[in-house]
Amino acid sequence: MPTKKRSISSEGRLSRRGLLLGPVGLLAAGRAPGAEAPRIERPEEGRLAFHAGERTLFEYRYSAARPKTYVHPFCAPDGTPLTQDGPADHVHHRGLMLAWSEVNGYDFWGEVNPAPHGRIEHVSFEKISTQAPAAVTDRLRWTAGGETLLVERRTIRALEGYHEAVALEWVSELAAAEKPVVIAAGKHVYNGLGIRFAASMDGGGVLNSEGTAAIEEANGEPARWCAYHGALSGGRRAAVAIFDHPSNPRHPSPFFVMNQPFGYLSAAPTFRGPFPRLEPGRSIRLRYAVMGLLGEPQADRIEELYKRWSAG
Repeated sequence: MPTKKRSISSEGRLSRRGLLLGPVGLLAAGRAPGAEAPRIERPEEGRLAFHAGERTLFEYRYSAARPKTYVHPFCAPDGTPLTQDGPADHVHHRGLMLAWSEVNGYDFWGEVNPAPHGRIEHVSFEKISTQAPAAVTDRLRWTAGGETLLVERRTIRALEGYHEAVALEWVSELAAAEKPVVIAAGKHVYNGLGIRFAASMDGGGVLNSEGTAAIEEANGEPARWCAYHGALSGGRRAAVAIFDHPSNPRHPSPFFVMNQPFGYLSAAPTFRGPFPRLEPGRSIRLRYAVMGLLGEPQADRIEELYKRWSAG
């Protein structure tokens, strides 16, 4: 049986501005000297781009041409994209996305499979903070069969003070609209907040808060956080960690993770069963952080990042 590793060594690297981007080297809270505050730009309708200086951190995509709203690209600290949007093998994989396959019998995860599908639609922005702290609050509706099943209030925020990482916070409040709603995964245990990794990261590795470093053991294991790591060009490596907040239902969350034939990671709170039925007007709140890092993950340092974020 593969052994569990509490720490995996890695090397730092320097950015154009000379800041140490050591993969998970913990820096003091607050803005580092010379660090650029995250900001939001709108390059075109349907996209909000989060930047720090000249670097792209991530983009929030809300075009009506897609059946979901999602984040793509989500980048490493040097600006390298770590996600894919609509790859040929699974066109419904949209970067970093929140969705389920069974919401009152409708599939909001898939797009072209033989199932009755729903859409997660942008309605309006409640607030866009273009300067620090850069954040957007989006009003969405989950529609299927000619009616709205869920209404969602989603906040995507670029976190400051994590200069070794690209740090995103995702908060979704999901409320039943006019009828009771059951949110379930069924056999699609990977449902939840999931990320499809860049092709170069296929065949990668895993490390979670329990010290598990084997894909087969980490898949389905409850954890405070789970990190997937894989190769970039030029011999470099990157990691993405998803943090599950202590206030979330079913914390610590089960995580789904795979590395063949492609890399995928998701916080999967319905891995072992559906959420309790939501009555009209009742809601659930899900809060996650997603950290993009250079190098391979180190358990003690990611744990420090997790504790700093979860205490806020």
